Amino acid sequence: MKENLKKIIKLSIFLIVASLPFLTMTQIIGMETFLDSFEHPESYICLENNGKMFGTKTESGEYILLQRASHPDFKIKESDTVIYCNYNGEIACSQIKEKEYYMSSIKRYSPINSNKQEGEIIFENQIIGKVVKTIDENLWTALSIKLWEISIYNLNIKAFD
Repeated sequence: MKENLKKIIKLSIFLIVASLPFLTMTQIIGMETFLDSFEHPESYICLENNGKMFGTKTESGEYILLQRASHPDFKIKESDTVIYCNYNGEIACSQIKEKEYYMSSIKRYSPINSNKQEGEIIFENQIIGKVVKTIDENLWTALSIKLWEISIYNLNIKAFD
């Protein structure tokens, strides 16, 4: 009986420790985004800011969780921050001020940029994705992000349906 109890305790401790990174990611990015990342793993990418991040307001060592424009439910609202390819072919990042429709079906967006020319327009086909969350870097979050990235590509949540 004592042997079985020890095995159960060890198994319980293992399961708790193994689930902590997932609980951390759920707390950081939210349950809806966490579950959606398993259904659409190709639509989420976590970028680490190494100090050369294209116009974001993040500091070196932070992570940016990006939802790609290829996501089936991709929508941009006012005040969302998007990463896009500008007219010079460079990657840029801006917050969206307003959305308009151009020629009845093509969406275009006006960015909030203090250092860019006034009247710059971003068309929907230029947008790479939108910033879902900025995550501070520390050892635990870095480990949690890596385990989450590995699991969304290797686990199929649809198999549990």
